[in-house]
Amino acid sequence: MLRMSRFLARYLLCLLLLNLAACSSMRTVDLQRAVQTSNARGVEYGRLVKVETLDNRTVKFRVTEMDQTGIGNGDEFFRYAQMKSLKVEDPHSNTRETTANWILGILGAIALVALVANSDSVSVCSPSPCPDG
Repeated sequence: MLRMSRFLARYLLCLLLLNLAACSSMRTVDLQRAVQTSNARGVEYGRLVKVETLDNRTVKFRVTEMDQTGIGNGDEFFRYAQMKSLKVEDPHSNTRETTANWILGILGAIALVALVANSDSVSVCSPSPCPDG
């Protein structure tokens, strides 16, 4: 039983790490439209963005400053015209909900296997009482 609980604890830790690493869903922003209209759709203060510049730098940060020409994080400012791609965190993504459903399903299956593996032999007899033997 100790071995099973140790396995279960390690398994849960792996699932948690996978969930934290893979649950960020990003949506690509149309940079041509952002340059023309001075508005990057979906980019707001506090949103996580991933910027790839024309000189092949990739930077991930939360938006703390924004104007018609670009966005920044306080340390650096990136102009829309100098970006190769811009991706923004999608707040309407249901990735976390889907991941939670998978985790709960897997935990339920593990619990069922553990219950069956640790159960004593059960006999059902009809009519009662059951004969010993």
